[in-house]
Amino acid sequence: MSGVLIAEDEEALLEVFAEVVEALGYRAIRAHNGEDALMLARTEPPDLVVSDHMMPRRTGMELLRAMRAEPSLASVPFVLLSAARPAGREEADVFLAKPVDLSAFEEAITGALRSRPPVAVPTFPEPKASTDPRRGGFLAREEVLNWVAHELKTPLSSARLNAQVLLRKVEKRGEDDEARSVDAVLRQLDRMNHLISSILDASRLSEGKVELRPRQGDLAVFLRELIQEWRDLEPQVDFVLRGAEEPVFLPFDGERVRQVLNNLLSNAVKYGGETRRVELGLALHPGLVDIHVRDWGIGISAGALPSVFERFQRADGEPAQGHGLGLYIASSLAKLHGGSLSVKSVLGEGATFHLRLPLSRRSVS
Repeated sequence: MSGVLIAEDEEALLEVFAEVVEALGYRAIRAHNGEDALMLARTEPPDLVVSDHMMPRRTGMELLRAMRAEPSLASVPFVLLSAARPAGREEADVFLAKPVDLSAFEEAITGALRSRPPVAVPTFPEPKASTDPRRGGFLAREEVLNWVAHELKTPLSSARLNAQVLLRKVEKRGEDDEARSVDAVLRQLDRMNHLISSILDASRLSEGKVELRPRQGDLAVFLRELIQEWRDLEPQVDFVLRGAEEPVFLPFDGERVRQVLNNLLSNAVKYGGETRRVELGLALHPGLVDIHVRDWGIGISAGALPSVFERFQRADGEPAQGHGLGLYIASSLAKLHGGSLSVKSVLGEGATFHLRLPLSRRSVS
């Protein structure tokens, strides 16, 4: 039986991870901190390691690098979990952001155990001391943000995983009323997670802490995949895609552009009124691409338009619909790309948001 070493300092989360691993038919080996996990791995090399990042006595990244440096442990697959986005997370075989989805967690476990490719042993140079007197303050603030993310999202992850396990059990028993109640709990937990993520993103953006990871890609293919995801998610809404027939290549951070467009599409669905129609379009202009998201819903008043991208601004007449950070984050991410986010709207006639990204002369083919 394959042994899965789980390193997690939160007891409740450690137990639910172990329960899921054992339900998949594997043996769970528990460790409450990074140092204990390394000792257990040296004593009995596991078939897989699942580790939180922010732990006492050795972080998840430190555990990963210590294992990669030992020949007997270097090829052990490693799944890293974190509420933050630790530097070097791509070194892990799989990275999952907390709160962890039950199905995604199960797929990561089974996928990593099916394939155990050899891992090259990297070397990590000692970091150079910074001469910038501001650097200490920047690091301190980033550590605080990571701590906040960990302390809020770890119990949230435990609650969400337990709720998902409970939902499976009540669905098997055919208890529809109980299943609806658990599903309602999951929706509220997801709202909490979205709020926490937005607060952390807004804080990092305001301090210039967010770094993009642009890669050359076909924006048209990206939009076709994105619109299909929304069609599957909201089958009652008519999603129309225009202008994405031909390839459009440019460097962009897919994760962050997806974040911007998901916010705009979510708002279009939320405030789209009875029309239930959303249009996503792509157009080329000299030096840039223009992605628009249009709805035919309640629109935005002329008085609210100048401040719509400021923090804590909400849509007219919908004080309980959002936290007022989504458009601020979307606009800030557009600016990080060297682009912009703007809106045109008439109250009662819907709104059209335009995401513009820079396009080099050789980007279109």
